[in-house]
Amino acid sequence: MKVKHRVSKDVLKEDRFQKFVEKAAEFYYENPRRFWIGVGVGLFVIVGVILLVQNRPRPMRNAEAELRLMDALSNLYQGNLGYAERALNELAGSFPKDYAGIRAHHYLGLVYFSSQPPRLAEAKREFETFLRKAKRDPVLTPAAKMGIAACEEQLENYSRAAEIYEAVYNQYRTMPLGFEALLGAGRCYREAGLLDKAEEIYRSYLKDHNIPVDKADEVKIRLAYIEALKSKF
Repeated sequence: MKVKHRVSKDVLKEDRFQKFVEKAAEFYYENPRRFWIGVGVGLFVIVGVILLVQNRPRPMRNAEAELRLMDALSNLYQGNLGYAERALNELAGSFPKDYAGIRAHHYLGLVYFSSQPPRLAEAKREFETFLRKAKRDPVLTPAAKMGIAACEEQLENYSRAAEIYEAVYNQYRTMPLGFEALLGAGRCYREAGLLDKAEEIYRSYLKDHNIPVDKADEVKIRLAYIEALKSKF
């Protein structure tokens, strides 16, 4: 004769919450690392897109400036940050009105952000300089905004970082960076203690029935953790 053990609702709730905590710990330690790795991989993607959009209008184009930029980027991708920094600074100074010189500010932001330790104030300055000079670059403008948000996150200005991430998500949600911006916004709202805001942005994303299953599942797990936090506190 089998004896059936009845599990109380409180025990089930506690077990579910424990699973959420375990998932949350995984996200907390894994996501920042995944994000920064994603930034590095994104560099390769950005270069590829730049080569594909060579025919769109630009403020100015100079063959020497373009060659200097590609030389600096090739060293950046190989991890030669010192050389890349010098080359990009020289490029920005020598060709301030050429679009290669303007783009140099964006990549200088990446150099400073990737330095050990990160030079966050300088990175923010370069991203902001690029945004001020560039004319709505369809690729680098959202990337620079993400860079500023990442700097704010590293400085633990979570509320400000979340607002920037959310703005990028709202404006560029159909781009690859859109999903990373969504996750960044939710993560930083959570860190800022603004759980309602985190829940709101996750739920707004899930209302779209055309989102990929894997991304929907990831957001659902994060949403469940937010709900668990709200029920506990």
